Amino acid sequence: MKRGSPRLLPSGDRRRTIALFFAVQLVVGIVLLTSRSLFADSPSSSQVLAQSREAAPFSLGPNCTVDLAHADAAFIKGRVEAMVRSLADTNPWMGTMMESAEEGQLTRGEVRAIVGREVPLPVDARYGVQSSESVPGVQDVHAELAALMAASLAGMTPVEGTAVRRQHRTTTAEMGVAARDALNDTSSVPARIAFLNALAEEAAPHATTRVAVVTTSGVDLRGVRREVLPWLQYHTEMGVSRFYIVYNGHDAAAVQALETIRHVRLIHVHEPWAKGVDSALVELYSGLSRQWKGRPGNYALMVTQGFGEHEGLRRAKEDGMQWLLHLDPDELVQPGDASGSLAEVLGRVPPHVASLRFMNFEGQSEAGDVVNRYEQVTLFRVHKHFITPEAHWYRSRFKLGASTSFLLLYANGKAAVRVDAPGVRHLGPHFWTGDPSPRWQSADNPGGEFTNLVSDDSVILHYPYSYVSDVVDKAHRSCPDSYLEAARAGDRAKVRECFVIEADQDAYMAAAAGPTAVTDFFYSRFVLSEGVSVRCTDPETKLKGWCELKDVERLKHLLQKIGLFRRISGPSILLRQHERAIQALMHAGSALR
Repeated sequence: MKRGSPRLLPSGDRRRTIALFFAVQLVVGIVLLTSRSLFADSPSSSQVLAQSREAAPFSLGPNCTVDLAHADAAFIKGRVEAMVRSLADTNPWMGTMMESAEEGQLTRGEVRAIVGREVPLPVDARYGVQSSESVPGVQDVHAELAALMAASLAGMTPVEGTAVRRQHRTTTAEMGVAARDALNDTSSVPARIAFLNALAEEAAPHATTRVAVVTTSGVDLRGVRREVLPWLQYHTEMGVSRFYIVYNGHDAAAVQALETIRHVRLIHVHEPWAKGVDSALVELYSGLSRQWKGRPGNYALMVTQGFGEHEGLRRAKEDGMQWLLHLDPDELVQPGDASGSLAEVLGRVPPHVASLRFMNFEGQSEAGDVVNRYEQVTLFRVHKHFITPEAHWYRSRFKLGASTSFLLLYANGKAAVRVDAPGVRHLGPHFWTGDPSPRWQSADNPGGEFTNLVSDDSVILHYPYSYVSDVVDKAHRSCPDSYLEAARAGDRAKVRECFVIEADQDAYMAAAAGPTAVTDFFYSRFVLSEGVSVRCTDPETKLKGWCELKDVERLKHLLQKIGLFRRISGPSILLRQHERAIQALMHAGSALR
């Protein structure tokens, strides 16, 4: 074949040739910027780009013309390597250019350093000029955080009470985050249930993966309005087909309302709703739960939750569900992909995986007068599974008040399980286990053990203690009166018999101390506002005390940038949309009357 005759390349070679062509473009463009004298007759990088778009020949030098359509990959690569070698002595950075260009490793910050001049910033008409920094930008974040932490030392005090009183008690009005739904009425419950039923009916035909959720609640009708209905609306929108609610309350109006929701099934544990068989099952299960038998508070709740998981699993099998997930009424599932659907997330789980575990983010209140957590709490503390190693160092520096952990309540997530998994059974409120099976066999699991896969994108959004009233309400419903007297006497050991988690113990002690202690405790532990205190140590004197965080708005931005916090507005937006639809439905109904 003659040298000038066309030579068709295999498709794979053509793709590699084109990819190499663009790598060559990058090399040539940078070389032209720094070494114009060496290539006086070469076209500019913009000319090369224009020629490539027209599929015309382009020049690598005064005596080398290559036709893109019939390029010889080896020929091009050889010429470029020779060019790089010829420049290596005077431009050492060129030695790594080929590898960097091929792998797309160059950042804008590195390009600016290489060419020795300002690189034009990318401009987006919607947002204006954007930062071109890469690694230097990250370094600036650390420097700014260090400066903020150093500034906090200036107001260090050894007295916790002094630190608490300095905190600014930010309101939602100051932040401009008023709730569309204040959750303060019960008269709208019938209209809201009608909306929820219509939502479920609309979603049912499109459910390709049937997902059920089991929860425990003892709310009255006001609690149905404030807690349960928004929670049901959200998860119905996420593709949940069935809800099993273990009702351990005593409010007839709440039971009546919940029974009218088409995709909710109640599991009763108290008379008069619990029948003879149900009561016997609850009693039998409680007797078998030896670990926590007879203990109040969190321990009694976990026994009830365990019964609910056991019974929910049985009913889910009967109802033809494929997946079951245990959630609390202050938790939302946030799908991490573009589908916005828990059903689709679970539908894509590989068949050899028996259970999918979702790690939890924790809602961070930014004001103390929140009335609707799902609308007004949009900042979240990120689970360590999702943060970079550099961000781990900051976790211990930004624990509010006297908190001993970055996530205040729990950090072990919640898991969904395949309902038909052999021998499936709950392992506490967070996990499931089961028997080995050939279904679970894979290259990494040749023995077919029951497997748990941790999701790398979808998470649980946990909203603990979003309201001041949560501190008192949880104390009242959790422990017998004798524990309250023990707490007032400072008997923390007695309180530990009722609460597992330290933050809950502290909340109970505050509730026992009275309203002022409750408010101080709530702001200092759960509200990230100007002047909030953190534990600190003076690097010079080694004295320990309490420092106040300043310029908190900037701090929140920086902590989001390093990944320690994340702003998630999806639930807020969705439930605000629901509220507009519900208000329109109610308005139409009143107009008809």
